[in-house]
Amino acid sequence: MVVGIALFVLGLAGVAWGAMFLFNVRGAADKAAARRNAVRAVTAARTMDLGLAEPSQLGAWFFRLMGGIVLLGSPLLALAGLVIATLD
Repeated sequence: MVVGIALFVLGLAGVAWGAMFLFNVRGAADKAAARRNAVRAVTAARTMDLGLAEPSQLGAWFFRLMGGIVLLGSPLLALAGLVIATLD
């Protein structure tokens, strides 16, 4: 019962997270890409690796793609959680 409820809650959270990144709600994908580039710049300064100083080729499209994949898979996780919770 507890496992089913946990899977259902994780599925709902995945749907919300996936939709947020897929549809770029409040610039989530853009902020994630900017955060990734900032972390790469700090890492480049810390390790003196100039290859990391260049912006990442994975832009906002990557985070939107990951959001779409999560958005497609999360309802299945939530459904599995409901099935497990009702069978107990």
